[in-house]
Amino acid sequence: MLLRREGFTKLFRRTNRERLEALQQDKRYPEISDIKLFAERKEVSTTFGGVFLFLPLIRQLRLDELFRADGFRSTKAIPSISYLLSYLALKLLGKDRVCHIDDFGFDYGLGVFAGLNALPKSASISGYTYRHSARVIRKLLNGFIKRLHLEGYIKGRNINLDFHVIPHYGDRSVLEGHWVPTRGKRMKSVLSFFAQDLDTTFLCFSDGEIRKDAQSDEILEFIKFYENSTGLLPERLVFDSKLTTYRNLDKLNQRGILFITLKRRGKNFLEEISKITKWNKVTLDNVKRKYRNLQYTEKEIPLKDYEGSVREIIVQGAGRELPMCLISNDLKSSVKEILTIYSHRWRIENNIQENVDFFNLNALASPVVVKVDFDIAMTLIANTLYKILAQKTKWFKNATPKTISRNFIDIKTTISIKGDIIKVKLGLKNYNPVIMEWVNSLEEIKIPWWENRTLVFDFE
Repeated sequence: MLLRREGFTKLFRRTNRERLEALQQDKRYPEISDIKLFAERKEVSTTFGGVFLFLPLIRQLRLDELFRADGFRSTKAIPSISYLLSYLALKLLGKDRVCHIDDFGFDYGLGVFAGLNALPKSASISGYTYRHSARVIRKLLNGFIKRLHLEGYIKGRNINLDFHVIPHYGDRSVLEGHWVPTRGKRMKSVLSFFAQDLDTTFLCFSDGEIRKDAQSDEILEFIKFYENSTGLLPERLVFDSKLTTYRNLDKLNQRGILFITLKRRGKNFLEEISKITKWNKVTLDNVKRKYRNLQYTEKEIPLKDYEGSVREIIVQGAGRELPMCLISNDLKSSVKEILTIYSHRWRIENNIQENVDFFNLNALASPVVVKVDFDIAMTLIANTLYKILAQKTKWFKNATPKTISRNFIDIKTTISIKGDIIKVKLGLKNYNPVIMEWVNSLEEIKIPWWENRTLVFDFE
């Protein structure tokens, strides 16, 4: 009103271009990542200094050698190992979306982790993931699982298998539709597959490129992968009824692989249960569950497309409305042993939930900016590193990645570079003494992507 009285007219509305230029005018951009600029700053800081605790584990598993393997793309400014370590760092920090990482470009400490002056920008990271075929990703996992097996982190005696559906919320999705249990409906989604060593809880396989018409044969793909990685066949597989077909169960049996799975309930299942007059009793030991006192009955039955017979065990008292029906080709183990092994199927469900909660496995954006198979493989590697780090502590061996990150990773840290030494000085944290014992026991650690500089830890 006052301006109008003074004779000022209304200004023209700015164009979209003018508004964008105004927004960008005061915006600060991070440096362009370049390996040649590494170590130019002699002292930097980061608020995520605990990520450097993973470097001894990366060297122990020789993961850096796998990252240098043929097939991974690189540029003159950023070699393949720095690209992969940058993506792994984001996974270890539990960053939800790659498109939100540009602010990390100002965290020069994270740049040191990857052997760069600063982490690559989101567009660079996203585009990089699509440069690798499924063959290259599978080769990386083959080498990684081989190392885990040699280090004793994977036993292969009992292996959990499970599918996981990653929903996609794009309006014009070209993905197939799958049933999403958490949503209670069919949605456009990516079907992924995981295998977990039941005894050690380490993941030992992942696949994010599964078509609906091939999902029942994924179990055979895993067996081929596991044999190529370790030179051995898994002894026993544990999975639910919809994971594969009876014909594939026959193939497992012919190769001498034991299995425990749920039998599909037919329309006459309730009638069969009503005819059972005698139930045997069994109590499960060393099982953290409410329903440990069970009743069962067993017999051998034939299956369609299966040569021979299998062992059928019907169990009631497990806390379900209907009795549970298991089938297995293990004719020697006791019912108690089989039920105990199957009762640990929750471990893979918990592990997948960790990947969803902390590593943001379900963060599939509307524009799919990251190659899903690549992301799942890096999630498996990050999850494994967290499990190994947890084992290095005295009181956090069974802690989740979220707990480990809160207590050991999110810590203000100063990184100083002097000659051939890079000192990582971790700030004050309540549980520093828990990790100091392991850190102080480490031998000299030379980091190849730091031009063979030596990593030294220090604490305030």
